[in-house]
Amino acid sequence: MRLARFHTPSGEPGFGVVEGDRVVRLDHRIASFESVLAERPQPRADDPRGPAAGLRWAPPVGDHPKIVCVGFNYAAHAAESERSPDGTPQRPTLFTRFTDSFVGAGTPVVRPALDDSLDWEGEAALVIGAAGRRIAAEDAWRHVAGVTCVAENSVRNWQLHSGQATAGKNWHHSGAVGPWVTTTDEVGTGPLRVTTRLNGATVQDDTTDRLTFGFAELVAYVSTFTPLRPGDLIATGTPQGIGLRRDPPRFLRPGDEIEVEVSGVGVLRHGVVDETPAPLGREMLEATR
Repeated sequence: MRLARFHTPSGEPGFGVVEGDRVVRLDHRIASFESVLAERPQPRADDPRGPAAGLRWAPPVGDHPKIVCVGFNYAAHAAESERSPDGTPQRPTLFTRFTDSFVGAGTPVVRPALDDSLDWEGEAALVIGAAGRRIAAEDAWRHVAGVTCVAENSVRNWQLHSGQATAGKNWHHSGAVGPWVTTTDEVGTGPLRVTTRLNGATVQDDTTDRLTFGFAELVAYVSTFTPLRPGDLIATGTPQGIGLRRDPPRFLRPGDEIEVEVSGVGVLRHGVVDETPAPLGREMLEATR
């Protein structure tokens, strides 16, 4: 089952089940997308149906989600980032993102004004379906509604301002999530292939069995320090192949097209546009360079 949030051509928000090229709307009888993630209700004959074409996809997460991201979780990416000097880390590297740093599938991400270091990071992400705290790893999949695709893009200049990633990870509309959540009964719990393509050329490709910290471990670790709720998201890490480490570095530019594909889940596509800087903000932007 593929669960999605969207806006209609008239701007009306909705959510439902994607079936091929059509969407079955559930928002007329279910209170929230979080409830859909928790209950995974089956479509009924009387549910409204319509074409998916023309819908504007929204990130398939809760209204107020916790978004936890994992850094350097593929050994090859940690090595290319020069972050694995002493062998396998003992704990995951985590950071958080704000909800408005993401757009839905099909909406272009925004390259910040006066900064040309927006970099791609394709990932598989877990979307929580059942609330929990201190979840044991062996119980983790009972709390996962499904998997979605994430373009967990980074503004590298700002990420490298300090040892903390927050500034580079939270530029407004710099990343993307979607197009939907594929539920665990369909996608399974086995290894998934994560592939990122830039203008049709593969730039990242790996499988989730090579994660340093696997899906269940991450749910257990994160839920130890914070309660997880339906609609929360855990982005599990990006493979080797980021633009920063190419020779020469290659960052996203207006007109580029990115695809993040997670096997059994779907394909997240987005373009890139430039931010229009606010006149009063230009001096501050220039001062940070």
